[in-house]
Amino acid sequence: MEMEDAKEKLVRLGRSMGGAFPANPELGIVFSSGFSLLSLQCDLLLEEMKRRWNPYVGVSNRPRTLDDFDDDELRGCFRFGREELRELKELLEVPPTFKAPGSGRIFDGEEAFLVLLRRLAGRETGVHLATIFDRSQSGISEMYNVALTHVYAFSATGMRLELWEEELPNFARILREHSCPLPHCCGFIDGTMFDICRPIVAQESMYNGWKRGHKTKYQCVVLPNFLIGDWHGPETGRTNDSAMLANSRLIPRSEVMKDNVGRPLYLYGDSAYPACGVLKRAPKGSRIPSDEAELATAMSKYRESVEWVFGKMGNLWPFITDKTRKMTGSRATGKEDCVAAMLTNFHTCAYGGVANRYFDVRPPTMQEYKARFTRTSGLVGL
Repeated sequence: MEMEDAKEKLVRLGRSMGGAFPANPELGIVFSSGFSLLSLQCDLLLEEMKRRWNPYVGVSNRPRTLDDFDDDELRGCFRFGREELRELKELLEVPPTFKAPGSGRIFDGEEAFLVLLRRLAGRETGVHLATIFDRSQSGISEMYNVALTHVYAFSATGMRLELWEEELPNFARILREHSCPLPHCCGFIDGTMFDICRPIVAQESMYNGWKRGHKTKYQCVVLPNFLIGDWHGPETGRTNDSAMLANSRLIPRSEVMKDNVGRPLYLYGDSAYPACGVLKRAPKGSRIPSDEAELATAMSKYRESVEWVFGKMGNLWPFITDKTRKMTGSRATGKEDCVAAMLTNFHTCAYGGVANRYFDVRPPTMQEYKARFTRTSGLVGL
């Protein structure tokens, strides 16, 4: 808008300069020509800005499916191979078609699922995705939203510690066999934060004074099979770990599971968590007994498996770590983070991970993992 106003002013000045010097008309012609040249440069700049910020992409709107990509493109662009993608599409019950709720447009289910995976796995804008999938930018956005909502319905039940209740004693035994100094430890708990844009509303609640930025926080329990056993969030950036633990109700849920299996079970976390009957923590304070300090030092190499999961999520799905895309209120950032966490679990089931080799534990197959939970309905978007 400012560039267009400047152009109009230059045009008016050029016209007025023609008769501004009656005693020396040649000087008026020079000034008028100069302003006309500046006006022409404004036209060129306006066209360049329009091409850059609102480019036209010619598309045919022909659905693109797995058969349109080679094996290297599938693994690099969508993080899964061809057979794994077909299996994952079936396990997540991707329908043959999706109907966009606003426009009512019908999209191919497989194509919408690929759009979801590609957007999470890359940093492309809508224009770049339009060239990849040969779809309009509005079509890309609608396909992404309907596929995200569909897959998100699985994440509420797919990352709950109750799914692994019968396996928890076995996890404790595996850790003990690998010289874990804490008996009956079956998993590790920690929190993570993702940068977000400064919110327009209630930005104070999202600001984290420790990291000096606006954040969303999540709580994660990682099991020895390198899967996210429990996932809670998003919480505001000001929420501390103890409050997030209380909001997740992980302690009473773990106590019920401990009673069901009939033996002690512990999760292990850092010193920010409160110690209780099902949660052990690293000691805090300046005067720590030597035996507790030695235990904390020995447990640190096991507890860092949580950080391995967070690192894998960021590597697989860099979209969720891109601060410029994390706009709370205008994007479903909570949905995107939860879906990325669950897809990380499926990726570990398909290809394994660092902790699987570290603890010598084979992860379940994608079918075995999916058999533990079902899709929920009626979820409210985050």
